[in-house]
Amino acid sequence: MSTVNVFRYTALAAGIVYGAYHTSQLKSAAAKAEEQKAYNAQVALIAEAKAKYAELHKKPEAKTAASTDIKEVNFDDKELDFAKVILSAVEKLES
Repeated sequence: MSTVNVFRYTALAAGIVYGAYHTSQLKSAAAKAEEQKAYNAQVALIAEAKAKYAELHKKPEAKTAASTDIKEVNFDDKELDFAKVILSAVEKLES
């Protein structure tokens, strides 16, 4: 009879230990999922803020020198594309 009680209480103790371990694993997985959800929400907010900022602070469109007359080209402009100016001059000569 004594060995039956030993097995019974051993099984009970093993069940309690396993239950505690399983509960801690479930809580850990839930905490990780919650952290990931919060991180994804922050990433979405950052992406939305970047899009809104880009919308509000649009870069001014550069004037293309290729479509303008050679007399109107500003050679002091830092954004000037000399290749487009030359190609536009060649196209005007050809036509």
